[in-house]
Parts: sequence; structure tokens; C-alpha cells
Amino acid sequence: FIDYILLTAPDIEQCVAGDGICIANVINFIIKQHPQGIPEIGLDALDAINFDNIIVSEAEPDTPLQLSLKFNSLTVHGFENTTILRAKGFEKQYQRGFELVGFTPLLRLDGEYEATGKLLLLPLEGKSQARVQLKDCKFTCRAKAAEDRRVEGKLFLKITKFKCLLIISGLHVNFENLLNNKELSDTMNELINNNWQDVWQALRVGMNSAVDQVAETILTRVLSQLSYDDFYKP
Repeated sequence: FIDYILLTAPDIEQCVAGDGICIANVINFIIKQHPQGIPEIGLDALDAINFDNIIVSEAEPDTPLQLSLKFNSLTVHGFENTTILRAKGFEKQYQRGFELVGFTPLLRLDGEYEATGKLLLLPLEGKSQARVQLKDCKFTCRAKAAEDRRVEGKLFLKITKFKCLLIISGLHVNFENLLNNKELSDTMNELINNNWQDVWQALRVGMNSAVDQVAETILTRVLSQLSYDDFYKP
């Protein structure tokens, strides 16, 4: 780890294990100073993260919004503006798990969508490009990990459990080509945005899962490159 830091990011300090304040500050420093990532330590760019085949919601009967929504391709923007507010559990004894609490002003999801269902008894169907914006995102992410001993004998970790809780203060969508008609599409988007709190209840679980996947992917890539033995000050 020290060699990586000296070569690629000499401005990043190491923390004492369990020092949540230092760890949160270091994570925030990395996010702000290295939004394009640090490939040498497995950290990819944070300003545009790409995924395929993300299922956001599946239609449920007897609800105001019966929506099946899938992104065939998805790019998530906004994590480069994240602030970590609290870090817990980053100790030498990793078995107790990890927790990060943070805030992202705006998450923007752009991609190719497919949707079918009903909104307030009105049919809803489309396949084209979409933009979904999540405003004032407060999140709590918790992770569990297990040992992944390598040939070199150092301790690496692999994620065994990961879950985020996401709370937002606003949702704005723009689904192109709903019902194959621009006027109807504009009307439906306006209806969704005016009733965003009800829509969020239908999308919440799927959006949380999407955030899980983004955050877990970032963490997994770093842990696969860096030994946990070298995370902290000796």
C-alpha cells in the first residue's frame, strides 16, 4: 500500500485502525482530489460509473404505480461530489464489519430503459433513453467481509454482505418515447414528477439495489488490489 501511495498519490495519509474521523477525512480527500480514480489501487473513476442490465422495479398488482423498469445500460454520475459524514468499524479486527454514512447532492442516472405498467390507472410503456435524478441523497452503507489469503501471505478481504439505505428529498425523471408519442411522454413525465413521492415508493427498493451495486463494485475493486494489512499505520 505504501509503495502505491508514494508512486501514485503521495498526498494520501494513513490512519490508525479504528480512527473513524481520520478514515472519513481520507475518503473525502480521495473523492475530491482523485475523481478520475487511482487505477493502481483499483479505484476507478467516480464521475461516471457504467453498468448493464439493472432491474429497478417489477410491477406489483393493486398499487397506484405498477411499473416494471429496467436499464439495459446505465451510467451513474455524481458520486464524485459525495461527502462521507461518518465511518465506523474500520479496525484491525475486520469481523465486526464496516459502516459509512454519507451525502450526495445529486445522483444522475442516464441510460437505455425499458418500461411497462400503469401509473394511476394510465398505461405506461416505452423503450428509449432516460434520465433519473435523485436529489439530496443521504445514505448508510454497511458491509461484512471475509478473509482472502493470497500466496504472498498478506490479508486481503472480500465482501460477503453489502447493503445501503438511501433517503432522498426529490426525484425528477425524463423518459423519452413513452407510448411512442412525445406529447404523451411529456405529460407522463410531468405526472411522475408531480407525484414523485408515490413513484419513489415503487422505485425505492430497486434504486437502493442499484446504489448497492455501485458502491459494492467500487469497494470490491479496491479490496482486491490492496492488502488489508497495509491499510493502516503500523
